[in-house]
Amino acid sequence: METMTTVNSLTLANDTLVSSHKIETTTETGNNTANKKSATPTDTITLSAEATAALANPSSASKTDPQVSYYAQFFPTRDGGGTVFAENVINPAATTISTGLNATQIAHAARANMDAEYSTMTASGKPYDYSSKDGIDDYTLMSGLDRTALAAVASNQDGLFTKNEQNSAQAIMLQQEHLAIGNYAGPTDLESKFIAKPVSGQDYADDFSQTTVSHLSNITNEAVSWEKNLSLYLDKTSTYEKSTVEWAFNRASVQTAYETAMDAANQPDDPKYISNLSIVGMLSELMKNGQKHHLVNHPSVRSLSDLLSEEWAKGHETGIKNALMKTRTALGYAQS
Repeated sequence: METMTTVNSLTLANDTLVSSHKIETTTETGNNTANKKSATPTDTITLSAEATAALANPSSASKTDPQVSYYAQFFPTRDGGGTVFAENVINPAATTISTGLNATQIAHAARANMDAEYSTMTASGKPYDYSSKDGIDDYTLMSGLDRTALAAVASNQDGLFTKNEQNSAQAIMLQQEHLAIGNYAGPTDLESKFIAKPVSGQDYADDFSQTTVSHLSNITNEAVSWEKNLSLYLDKTSTYEKSTVEWAFNRASVQTAYETAMDAANQPDDPKYISNLSIVGMLSELMKNGQKHHLVNHPSVRSLSDLLSEEWAKGHETGIKNALMKTRTALGYAQS
């Protein structure tokens, strides 16, 4: 069986980031409970003092920031809205379950949390359903995961997660990005409740006009605002997420789009939208060189092998690996 999820998507195309409204993406379903990898009975997950405190005391943001309840409604779970997901729309680096943990510990904590959710849903008489309406069971399954833990699932840290779980985590992270920058993504029957504005108080651009950056370009100010906002959002993510290949690829893609737009507008790049991490700069330059030869990015790059399979990466494998290791070492995740 298959499930169709309708969302808005930001796509790097024709040298710019454009809005492709209501793009249908198809994912295969399967018996996730039967096929999933679980932590073995001998695995012991020891949470740090910070993580234990965070779980015992929900984030103060949920108590004081009305934006949390607003964004939570777009992540419907069996018990209501996804508060943790919403908090990461506002602050992508906010942590609960992953607080104070290293890469392996984050992955095992996520695995244990999800296994507990699988068990709870089964015990309720309604086992997890990958094709549930509006993705409610996916949101419920991962409702205890902060964005850092979602990144561990999406990147299949330590090989603990199924393909379906990776896809679901990636979809939730993408949805967080879209909502944060002012572009709707989520269940179609909730779209009417969305106000097309970026998260407030985060210095995001809000020029969503359809005027072009120059009379010689078809790049709109709306597209540039999304590029700026996504750059800022990704730069605010956790150090663990920044150590993943998917983050590096996405950050380089949006930087490439932004620099292309500034070139078209004959304007200088604003340094605050340019990453200071070596892997991003290298990938962006390779992407721009690839554009000159009409090479395009694949829509989803999660692993190093995916990255090195890009046409524009051919012949630069060693340099990419070295830049990635340099970045991971600087971030404290050399063994990720």
